[in-house]
Amino acid sequence: MTYVFQCRSCKHEFEITATVAEYEARRAPACPECGDPQARRVFTPVLVMTAGGKAGAADEGGCCGGGTCGCRH
Repeated sequence: MTYVFQCRSCKHEFEITATVAEYEARRAPACPECGDPQARRVFTPVLVMTAGGKAGAADEGGCCGGGTCGCRH
């Protein structure tokens, strides 16, 4: 899997590739730009597609089933 991180100091975004087991066994990576040892994970949206189009909760009104999470759909 690919994991995206952002440096807390310089805001540089970078990726690491690791298995789930490798990711869970390590500390947060250091920033490759400035060396700050505490980067934070950035979570990006994921869209799952099937042969018939969007799959999952999106078919029932989006991520929360009708806008209750604040997604305004």
